[in-house]
Amino acid sequence: MELKISKRKNSKKADGHGFLKTTMRKRIETSIREIIELTFQSILAVTREGFLLKILLFVMAYH
Repeated sequence: MELKISKRKNSKKADGHGFLKTTMRKRIETSIREIIELTFQSILAVTREGFLLKILLFVMAYH
């Protein structure tokens, strides 16, 4: 694995891989956003069993 950092917009040196870096960054950001949207912001449960049931169902649905 190799780290490739994008050049700044006002950089004087050319970056031959700028397009590739931009598309890969957007793909990664989209994937992370989709995973975050699938997770709960908060889990509302009255009992311990209800909490465990919601966690279990979420894991089963995620797979």
